[in-house]
Amino acid sequence: MTTLNIRIRALEHNIEIIKSLAADAQIIAVLKGNAYGLGLCKFATFLQARGIRHFAVTELADAIELREKGIFGEILLLTPLYHPEDITRAIKHDITLSITSVSCGQILENTAARLNHFCAHAHLCIDTGFGRYGFLCSKTSQIGDIINTVHAMTHVQVTGIYSHFYAACCKNERFVKKQFEDFNNLCTTLTDAGIPLGIRHISSSSSLVRFPYMNLDAVRIGSAFLGRLAVSNSCGFENVCDLTASVDDVYELPAGHNIGYGKTCRLTKASTTAVVSAGYFHGLGMTREAAPKHPSPLRLLRLCKHACFQKKQTAEFEGQTLPVLGQISMNSCILDVSKAPVSIGDSVTFRINPLFVNSAVPRVYC
Repeated sequence: MTTLNIRIRALEHNIEIIKSLAADAQIIAVLKGNAYGLGLCKFATFLQARGIRHFAVTELADAIELREKGIFGEILLLTPLYHPEDITRAIKHDITLSITSVSCGQILENTAARLNHFCAHAHLCIDTGFGRYGFLCSKTSQIGDIINTVHAMTHVQVTGIYSHFYAACCKNERFVKKQFEDFNNLCTTLTDAGIPLGIRHISSSSSLVRFPYMNLDAVRIGSAFLGRLAVSNSCGFENVCDLTASVDDVYELPAGHNIGYGKTCRLTKASTTAVVSAGYFHGLGMTREAAPKHPSPLRLLRLCKHACFQKKQTAEFEGQTLPVLGQISMNSCILDVSKAPVSIGDSVTFRINPLFVNSAVPRVYC
């Protein structure tokens, strides 16, 4: 059986690093994308058992599932809700909602009032430059909108305010520092206007490592749990998972034999090959790099460079590296095992980004 094996020791190691870097700031575990591929409820339960009490998701269904599976801490929904039916479900499950606009706040207030609910919780979402959700920090009129919206709410309690960095991993620090300054200035303005802000959070995995002074009251962490950072890993984070798959069959193939779809690989010499039950369904060969429809010349050059120099998918067996031959199929791939004593039924492992592993693949914490 093909499984995503998640190493508990490595996860606990990364959690301790995150706690050390966060210092006095609370840790908000971001669990979008099936908890970055680690399994939504399994990973949340794992973190809760290790003292994490704040969580964030992007889907209402995920938030409700977490609550129903025994997650008792704060669950923040990072996307806005505009339908009263959805808001009602969220309030009844004690989900903390995001207020991203005047109308978003009004609908939340009206729905909570109809439910006679006096303690619906929400965080204010601020756009400091990302362009995705939130009141525009750069528009003075919207600062007034925030103040008026909060003052008009009697059935909703604001328990936090947040924004999102868009360039925390970039070499030029000017952008992230400008966002941080704008966010802090806005928080000061709102506090002076009598708006209770609750916890302030803007920092993510990359900024936690590069700019720990930006932690504020809480940090939102996702990829750092996995040891997969968009910045230099100077803190000793470890990779936490591998894909394990079994060898279905072994063949002796002659020189000139085709391998896989598309006639992309032909053996240059007689080889021993192994068919393994893992393919792109399991995340093999999947990357974030995708070509736009109309790339600029510079973008096209970067894509070509990426294609030429990216590491090809390989497997590991008893300390040996086994190259994948030809195109990866949906549920299988073919390895060159000419120099390895691989037999039918043996297990091989793949280094992989768990975000691309289909949710139907079992997650095993070991």
